[in-house]
Amino acid sequence: MSIEPLDPAGGARRPRHARALGHSTNQLPGAVFGTLVQADRVDLLVVGRSDATDRVLPPRQVPAPICEVMARERELAVLDKGASPTGRAHRPSVLVVSGISGVGKTAVTTQWAWSNRSRFTGGQLFSDLSLHRGRGAVATVEVMGGFLRALGVHEQLIPPDLASRAALFRTRTAAEPVLVVLDNADQAAQVRPFVPGSPDSVVLVTSQHRLSGLLVEGASALALRPLDTDASYRLLVDQVPAEVRVALPREEVGALIDLCGGLPLALRIAGARLTEATRWPVRRLREYLSDEKHRLRRLAVGGHTVRHVFDATVDNLQPRPRTLYRRLGLHPGAEFSVAAAATVAGFSETDTADALDHLFEANLVEGVRPHRFRFHDLVRLHARAVADQDEPRAERDTILDRITSWYLAGARAADLAMMGGARWRSCDHATVDWGGPEFTPSTAVDWWESERQNLLETVRTADGRGDATTVLALCEALWPLYHGLKYYTDWIEAHLAGVRAALLLRDDVAEARMRNQLARAYVELREFDQADGQLELALVAARRSDEPRAVAVVRESRGVVRRERGDFPGAAAEFEESLSINEEVADERGTALQLYHLADVLVRAREPLRAIDLLGRAARITDELGDDTTAARVDLVLGAAYQELDLPESARPFLERAATTARERGLRAKEVEALRRLVAVLGAEAPESTRIAERLASLTETTEPGR
Repeated sequence: MSIEPLDPAGGARRPRHARALGHSTNQLPGAVFGTLVQADRVDLLVVGRSDATDRVLPPRQVPAPICEVMARERELAVLDKGASPTGRAHRPSVLVVSGISGVGKTAVTTQWAWSNRSRFTGGQLFSDLSLHRGRGAVATVEVMGGFLRALGVHEQLIPPDLASRAALFRTRTAAEPVLVVLDNADQAAQVRPFVPGSPDSVVLVTSQHRLSGLLVEGASALALRPLDTDASYRLLVDQVPAEVRVALPREEVGALIDLCGGLPLALRIAGARLTEATRWPVRRLREYLSDEKHRLRRLAVGGHTVRHVFDATVDNLQPRPRTLYRRLGLHPGAEFSVAAAATVAGFSETDTADALDHLFEANLVEGVRPHRFRFHDLVRLHARAVADQDEPRAERDTILDRITSWYLAGARAADLAMMGGARWRSCDHATVDWGGPEFTPSTAVDWWESERQNLLETVRTADGRGDATTVLALCEALWPLYHGLKYYTDWIEAHLAGVRAALLLRDDVAEARMRNQLARAYVELREFDQADGQLELALVAARRSDEPRAVAVVRESRGVVRRERGDFPGAAAEFEESLSINEEVADERGTALQLYHLADVLVRAREPLRAIDLLGRAARITDELGDDTTAARVDLVLGAAYQELDLPESARPFLERAATTARERGLRAKEVEALRRLVAVLGAEAPESTRIAERLASLTETTEPGR
């Protein structure tokens, strides 16, 4: 057979009548794929078909776990259930494992894939999509080409475009179950082409994002959270030699776990340090990581760095979410509302809510309840580091001023809703108007409770910045919260800062006020010596100030100390002195309070009739003022007086009213006292007592001293 050479255009050089002359030509109509061999003459042509494609082994690309995944048994069981054919509508499973950077997504996924590899006879495919990411996009077409080659498709038979490659991929994976593991996906569109054709196949996806688009389409989600304390301990000591492990002080290890925030990457890094016991004893490591400013940088070993994994996530954010993220690093606490986030960012609440959705999708914030979010502790440190790096100092100061003023305005608005305008306030620091919701007594307590930690952090921030005026204003506004809800630890810390602020400003009235309120916390904790010490200094400052009301409040607190110590005559003398001062300055609320205190002492001293006379006068004053908080206290002592007189039917309405008002005002300690007296009046066998006992049980957990 003669082979006719082709001209450059693909046509034969011989004339068209060559076939009629008995010659054969190698004219090939249409497009030619593959290699074309031209020769002058071929005497014998042997054509064989290669069966190499048929002999291609199924790919086994899933990497073996370097170490056993610790403390993730529940999560592995969730993957077992999600990947089980049972209950699926004869379709492949798509499972999205998401969580913050360093939480162990890849480790959990590869552990499951390795343990279940025998199920997938059609092969196991793996790709780290971050290695194919450039300028924010993933070259999905390249990844698909690699998968097709692994499945035995010849290079020249792989189509150039993604849609054709995906269709060929589904064809090649239709016969047997295939496992596809896509690590570090950041968009749902990167996953969809890789769903195999076999209904028994599984696609495992890890992502720092929640990939909600896939969930809408029927994918299952597994959100990995940081480990709890016990699981963190197991992971931390797993790599520590046995002889070192037995010598680890559990308390020091617990502190180290707290510093790592339950993040597996941080725990592994800390564990690697502990293996060098002579260089890194646990106490030294704990001290080394205690510096919040440098903790992320120091959580690093062998190229693994917590700071860098967070950087990679934040670098992919759009401008507005990135701005919000770093400015939230300046927020006083880890948890925040949308309104607080908008104040920090300087955005509208609508724009802030949209940006928070992006941060939530990226697992940089967690949703704790409607309209409230929180940072993981290490993410918060990272956000603060980014703010320090990217925000000018003047802008950081402006942001801190803005959010401090916002919390102070909220605290003052809640105080006014709770206590009204009649309460004497030693500090009425001008601040921005409160732009949040209008408070009732009940919603004021709810807001206080929600923002409790942020309010304390705001005091700390103002104290750290030397903003003494704001510290004093916050302590004054927070007094009803601490006195009514009994948050003793917060109460003491805030007022110690208040004392420092008063001394810095040389404000005698403020010093007397702060020491007096601090002493009241010590009284309720029955630390009477501490209380007496503060009240002695408070009285000196009050007398030096020439403000009679400052003297009056200190004398009142001295009376409370004596009453609690059982010195009823001494207590009565202090209350009478305070009553005289309040009457002299025409402070009606102060007068009613001292009448209440005097009556309380008389009831304890078994003089209920004298107490009832005083309480009648106090009740008239509180009615005129509309002071329900003091009225509840008056009703409570009236009930106790009638109880002392063995007149339960007379005591009951006062105690019921006191309990109701205390509940509405969030005065849990007073409600507990009223309900306990009510049970005694009604008798334990009364039907109402069972309901009251249930309410008491729910209250006593949150009203015990020292919390």
